[in-house]
Amino acid sequence: MKKAFKSKKKNHITFMYIPENESSIKSIRIPTWSFKVVAGLLGALMIYSSFSAYALNNLNKKYETSLKNIQELTEINNCQKIEIENLNLNAQKIKEQLEQNIKALEEVKSAVGLKSETSTETDEKDFSDNISHLPVDDTYSVYSNTNSYDLSDEISNLKTSLISLSKQTLSQKTEIDESIVSINKRLDYLRCVPSIVPVVGRITSGYGYRKNPFTSRGSQFHYGVDFAAPYGTDVVATGDGTVLFAGYHAGYGRMVIISHGYGFTTSYSHNSKLLVKKGDKVKKGQVIAKVGSSGRSTGTHLHYEVKLNGKNVNPAKYF
Repeated sequence: MKKAFKSKKKNHITFMYIPENESSIKSIRIPTWSFKVVAGLLGALMIYSSFSAYALNNLNKKYETSLKNIQELTEINNCQKIEIENLNLNAQKIKEQLEQNIKALEEVKSAVGLKSETSTETDEKDFSDNISHLPVDDTYSVYSNTNSYDLSDEISNLKTSLISLSKQTLSQKTEIDESIVSINKRLDYLRCVPSIVPVVGRITSGYGYRKNPFTSRGSQFHYGVDFAAPYGTDVVATGDGTVLFAGYHAGYGRMVIISHGYGFTTSYSHNSKLLVKKGDKVKKGQVIAKVGSSGRSTGTHLHYEVKLNGKNVNPAKYF
């Protein structure tokens, strides 16, 4: 049992008590200032606890906010990585297609003798520079100073490169379309120009001045090339064209004249037989007649002439 009494001096408090099984009274004197100290400590502890709880709560909120931001930024980065990979894949396909187009175009141009003007070296280098440094792997961390590696600029640069490459593709398509037109014209020209010999045989008289084959006196201008060949040998068209004349002509015998376009006409004379008629479309190498000696002739042969814009030219220039 405890009893507390105030001491007469107000600077102490005396606690008097009688221990169990003892008859003597014992007392404890406690200075009054110690209660003030204890009260102050308790108050300070309460204030500290309150501030600690407040600070901990704020820290927890910041942590949750930061964690949420990190998760959002991680998702953004993952989306950006996927976008970059898709852009790279599309860009690579476009680039490969461009390279294939360029290679094919150059081969065709070279084959038909057209000058090459296609050049994409600089654009491809710029494009490669833009995609070469993009971190599309996991070597970067979202826990950087900004909590994320922002790929927006890189994606923007890549998109810009893709736009440029797409424009280049469109420009190249236009060039290819124009080249195809030029190539088709060139191929048509090559098909039409009289560039092969009309018969398998030996040249007995060339283009230019020669002795008169009938009188052996004086000289006269020979406007074609004579090919000696066995009777009935195939005579072929030296280029694609349309038959302007197929019939008998005084002096030239059985004769075929073909218009090839581009100012070219060819004539095949002294034939034994004609296999085409006026208006027929013929192809280069197509058999149109048989070698003979019709008309004014000294023997079995083919007299072959080429005219350009109405004027005779040396056929040998086009063999």
